Amino acid sequence: MSLTNEQQERFQILLQQLQIPDDLINQYLQGGGIERLVIDKANKSWHFDLQVPRILPTELYELLETKLKQSFSHIARTTFALETENKQFTEEEVRAYWPLCTERITFSPMFAYLKKQLPQVNGVKLLINVNNELESTALKKNVAKPVGDQYETFGFPRFQLDTHIQQNTEEMQKFREQTQQEDRERVIQAMEEMAKKQAEESSVVHEGPVVLGYLIKPDEEITPMREIQDEERRKTVQGYVFHVETKELRSGRTLLTLKITDYTDSIMIKMFSRDKEDIPMLQSLKKGMWVKARGSVQNDTFVRDLVMIANDINEITGPSRKDKAPEGEKRVELHLHTPMSQMDAVTPVSRLVAQAGKWGHEAIAVTDHAVAQSFPEAYSAGKKAGVKVIYGVEANLVNDGVPIAYNEAHRLLAEETYVVFDVETTGLSAVYDTVIELAAVKVKGGEIIDRFESFANPHQPLSATIIELTGITDDMLTDAPEVDEVFKKFEEWMGDHTLVAHNASFDMGFINVGFKKAGLEKTNNPVIDTLELARFLFPEMKNHRLNTMCKKLDIELTQHHRAIYDTEATGYLLVKMLKDVIEKGFEYHDQLNDSMGQGDAYKRGRPSHMTLLATSDVGLKNLYKLVSYSHLNYFYRVPRVPRSLLKKYREGILVGTACDKGEVFEAMMQKAPEEVEEIAQFYDYIEVMPPEVLRHLVERELVRDEGQLKTIISNLVKLGETLDKPVVATGNVHYIDPEDAMYRKILVSSQGGANPLNRHSLPPVHFRTTDEMLECFSFLGEDVAKEIVVTNTQKIASLIGDVHPVKDDLYTPKIEGADDETRDMSYKMARSIYGEELPEIVEARLEKELKSIIGHGFAVIYLISHKLVKKSLVDGYLVGSRGSVGSSFVATMMEITEVNPLPPHYVCPKCKQSEFFNDGSVGSGFDLPDKECPACNVPYVKDGHDIPFETFLGFKGDKVPDIDLSVTRS
Repeated sequence: MSLTNEQQERFQILLQQLQIPDDLINQYLQGGGIERLVIDKANKSWHFDLQVPRILPTELYELLETKLKQSFSHIARTTFALETENKQFTEEEVRAYWPLCTERITFSPMFAYLKKQLPQVNGVKLLINVNNELESTALKKNVAKPVGDQYETFGFPRFQLDTHIQQNTEEMQKFREQTQQEDRERVIQAMEEMAKKQAEESSVVHEGPVVLGYLIKPDEEITPMREIQDEERRKTVQGYVFHVETKELRSGRTLLTLKITDYTDSIMIKMFSRDKEDIPMLQSLKKGMWVKARGSVQNDTFVRDLVMIANDINEITGPSRKDKAPEGEKRVELHLHTPMSQMDAVTPVSRLVAQAGKWGHEAIAVTDHAVAQSFPEAYSAGKKAGVKVIYGVEANLVNDGVPIAYNEAHRLLAEETYVVFDVETTGLSAVYDTVIELAAVKVKGGEIIDRFESFANPHQPLSATIIELTGITDDMLTDAPEVDEVFKKFEEWMGDHTLVAHNASFDMGFINVGFKKAGLEKTNNPVIDTLELARFLFPEMKNHRLNTMCKKLDIELTQHHRAIYDTEATGYLLVKMLKDVIEKGFEYHDQLNDSMGQGDAYKRGRPSHMTLLATSDVGLKNLYKLVSYSHLNYFYRVPRVPRSLLKKYREGILVGTACDKGEVFEAMMQKAPEEVEEIAQFYDYIEVMPPEVLRHLVERELVRDEGQLKTIISNLVKLGETLDKPVVATGNVHYIDPEDAMYRKILVSSQGGANPLNRHSLPPVHFRTTDEMLECFSFLGEDVAKEIVVTNTQKIASLIGDVHPVKDDLYTPKIEGADDETRDMSYKMARSIYGEELPEIVEARLEKELKSIIGHGFAVIYLISHKLVKKSLVDGYLVGSRGSVGSSFVATMMEITEVNPLPPHYVCPKCKQSEFFNDGSVGSGFDLPDKECPACNVPYVKDGHDIPFETFLGFKGDKVPDIDLSVTRS
C-alpha cells in the first residue's frame, strides 16, 4: 500500500511521542506510516495498522509494543499490526519471532509443546517437528490458524503450519536459542556502531560561515521568491531560515531541507551531501540564519510544491536595521502599542524593549489602548535590556458634557428668530478646505420666514467623493460668486439672530474661518447645536444623524447632503425639539447647558485620543485609577476618561496630544488658530507623526494631498513654539520591522467591517530608528527635525522618574508587637505540652523556625492566621489547614494547624515526659503502639509526623509562607 505524506508524518510524530531512539528510526522505521487507526470507544481500545519498510528485529518490535501500552494506558488498551513494504524475510527472522508467537497463543493446550519447538521455513510454510501423528493432528487443528494470524501481525506473509515427525527436538531447541542470541547480538552491535558513527560526526564542528558547494558572488542577481511561479533551470535566492531538517538516507548520504523566506514569499530548499566533509557543514545550518542558495527549481511530487534543489548554499549576513545616530543622540519612542492593544498590535513588548536596547535607545514608552496589562512584562524586559521603560496609556478623552448652546444669551426660546444654516464643502477641514454651498432659513414662531442660498466658487476641482455625496459638480460652480462675497452677504443677512446647525461645531468652524478670510469679525451670535439637543432629548437612540431624526419625528428630507434641503429639514427639526425643551422647563437660551455633565452625559461626547505618561509612582497609581474608572464607571463602546476625572487625577502624569484622532490634530484641521491654541493649552506636549503614518487621511480625502499633510505637521510644530510646549516626533509603533506589517494586516482584516481600520490601507507603523525618523521629518529642516525627533523626546524621558509597576519587596501587613506575640504564644503552648524545661529537639525546632519567620517579617502572617482560626472556631465554624503549613511547628503551637511536624514521639499529658523516635524507624506518631507513662501510669499521647520545616519556608527559610485555611459551618 502506498502511504500518503500525512500517514508518514503522523507515524514520525507517533515515534517521537513514544521516544523511540533516532538511530532505530533511521535504520528500521524511516519511510513507514500509519495506515489506519481503529478506535473502539465501547471497549476503550485503539488498534494501529502500521506499515514499515521490512521485518523488524524482535527487540524493536517489543520496544514498540511496550511504549505504545505505556503511552496510551490512561486512554485505552492498545494493539498494533505490521505490514512490510519489502515482503522478503529470512528463516532466522521467522525463528527469532517464534517465542513471541508462542507467548501469544497461551490459550491453546499445545502452548507448552510449541514453546519447546523451533520451526523450519519452506516458502510460506512453517515446518514443526513432532514426535508422532497424534501430536501432528493436534497442532494442525488447534494452532495452525493462531500461528498464521500472529505472524501476520509481525509483518510476515500468512504462513501455513505443517509438521514433520522427528526425534531430535533437543538439538532444535539448542539451535533456536543460539539463533536468538545471535540476532540480539547483531542488533546490539548495529546500535553501538550507529551511536559511534553519530558521535564521530557530532564531534566534528564546523567553524566559520557555511559554504556548501561553490561561493556565490555578492553581485549575483537575486530573484525575489514571489517571482518564482514555475520550474526554472537556475535561480539564486536569499532569505531567512525558519525551518531546518537533516535526514540520513539509507544510501548513507544526508538530506538537508531548509525553508526560507525573503518576506515576499517562501520556498523549500533541498540539498544532498556529496561526501562526509559536507555533513558537519549541513548540520551547522540553524534557524535564524540568512542564506543565499543557487540551484534548479523543480516541482516536487512528494511535497506537491515547487522546491529548489540547491547546488550551492552560502551563509550571509542578513539585512538588519541599525540606529546609526551617535551615542547620546538617539531618539526615544513615546507612542507604542503591544498585543495588549486589543486586536491591533502584534509584537510582544519584551521584543520591542529589547530592540530599543539593541539600538542604544535610553528609554521607550508603552502606550496601549486604555489598558496597562503589558506593564509587568515591560518592566522585566526593561531591567534585562537596560532600557528605561515609560509607563503610559493611549486613553479616550471625552468632555463631561458637550454644550448644546454656544455664546450663551438670555433670550426667550419661544420668541427668538433662528437662522438655521448648513454648508457643503470641498472637504472636512475648515482651515484647508472651502465652502461650495451655503444655505440658510430663518425660523420664527414655528414657521420658515426667509431663505438664503448660494453656491461659491472654490477655484479647484471637486473630488469624486464630494460630487457623489452632494450632487454638486464643477460646472455648477463655474459662474458662482467668490467665497468671500458669499460670506459677506450671509453675515449681513443673518443679523444678530441665533444660529442653528446640526453638528454646529463643524459648521461654525467653516463660518468663523470663512468670516476671517473675508475680513469679517468672528461671530458672537448665540448658537444651538441640534445634534447635541437631539442627544439630550433622545438618549435611547443609537445615532442622531439628521436623516435618522427626521425619520423619527416624521419630517420630510429630500436630497440629503444638499445644503438648502438639509437646512429646511433642520429648521422643522428645531421647531419640534424646542417644543419638548420648553415643556421640560428650559425657557431661555442660557439654560440649555444646565444639564451638561449630568448623568450619562459622558456618553454624548465623541472620544478623542490622548497619551498619558506616568512620571512617578504617584502618577502610576493615578494612571491605574483612570484606567479602572474608565472601564468600570465610564465605559460606553470604549473606556472613556472624562476631562474632569483627568483633572482630578492628573498629578504625576504628562498628557500628550496623541495621533490624528486627538482633539488638537482635529482642531488644527477644522478650527481657527486661536481656537486650536485654546484647546492645546490643556496638554503638556504635542505629538507629530511621520507623513506616511498619516497618509490614510489623504486616502479618505480628509486631507487634500501630502503637501497639505506636511503643512498641518508644520503648523503643529509652530503651535508648540507659540505655546512653549515641547513637540515630539512619535511613530505610533505597532511592530518592529516593515515586513511585520503583514501580521497586523491579517489581525485587523480578521475583524471585517467592525474595525474602521479596514476602510483604508494600513499605515506603516514599524519601530523607526533615529535616522529613519529624522528622514521622515527632513521637510521641516535639519535643526527642527533633530529637535522634535531627538532633543524633545529625550527631554520628555528625563521628566520620568524611577517608576515601579512591579514591587521588588514584600509588603507584609503591620501589627504592633507581632514578633513578640508570635514568639510568646509558641513557647507558651510548647511548655504546656512538653513541660517548662523543653526537650532539646523541641526547643531547637522552635528557635530554628522563629528565627526565619521573624527574621523575614512573616510573624504577622502567622498571627493573622491564628486570629482567623480562633475567631472562626468561636463563631461556630470548623477550620482545617491545608498544604505545607503542616510542616511548621510554630503553626502547630499557634493552633493554626493540628499537624505536628516533629519526629514521632510519646508525651505524657500529666508529667510532660516525652520519648522521640528520630531514627526513621517510625513514619508517624499515630503508628506507635499504645503505651503508658512509666512515672504516672497515664496513657501517652502519640504525635509527630516527621516533616521538615524546609517544606514550608524553603531551605533558607525565606520562602513566602502560603497558609491555606478551609472554613465551613459546623
